[in-house]
Amino acid sequence: MNQPAAIAALDATYTISGATLVDGVTLEVNHGELVALVGPNGAGKSTLLSLLTGEREPTSGRTQLEGRLLSEWPHKELARRRGVLTQDNNVAFAFRVAEVVEMGRAPWQGTPQSDEDDAAIADAMERTDIAHLADRVFTSLSGGERARASLARVLAQQATIVLLDEPTAALDLRHQEDVMRLARQLARDGVAVVVVVHDLSLAAAYADRVAVMSKGRLVTAGAPGEVLTEQLVEEVYGTPVRIVPDPTTGAPLIVPVRS
Repeated sequence: MNQPAAIAALDATYTISGATLVDGVTLEVNHGELVALVGPNGAGKSTLLSLLTGEREPTSGRTQLEGRLLSEWPHKELARRRGVLTQDNNVAFAFRVAEVVEMGRAPWQGTPQSDEDDAAIADAMERTDIAHLADRVFTSLSGGERARASLARVLAQQATIVLLDEPTAALDLRHQEDVMRLARQLARDGVAVVVVVHDLSLAAAYADRVAVMSKGRLVTAGAPGEVLTEQLVEEVYGTPVRIVPDPTTGAPLIVPVRS
């Protein structure tokens, strides 16, 4: 018997104020898989991710976690199974970085897993290269440092489903690669990972599948080398590109055609 997908949108539509932001999308992500959501601004990527997190409920269709409607999961159980990184990394109070990362352990309070809190926090901070920032006030950090601290909070949660909304947006080149390598390692460890990313070459380098969205609809989803063609990218993004294989890995490199 086939196992249900770790997280799934099934013919999901989301409409608000007369605008359809997600239109009949079906996307299933399995444990041990990294799926990159790509598409131009306004394509519906972040809205789809918010449906998958349970932050929003679809206007029609459904979203499921491990075969059960997201809306049926008790809040604490849901928090133990899926970790979420949003674009908004703001923290209202002057918490130290270590305290922000510690927040990721909240779902495990009062359980035997709480014995692992210190180790989980230390590991998450090490993996995101913020151990040296532990005593800094979160609000004093740069945008990139805040993004990495927020990612560490998600990692400390030790969820089996991780949903990341533009985790590389504020990061320099090295840390972009570090974050995507982390996402890739999570998938290798059996975690289901969905990441919204703008850099198509970055998505192609690390994702098992790339899901391309445009105008609220899922255009296609599949292996990067099959999905990211010059014709499709030009149609979706409205600009010509040239696609060449990475000389080391063979993954597609997407280069804008510049006159």
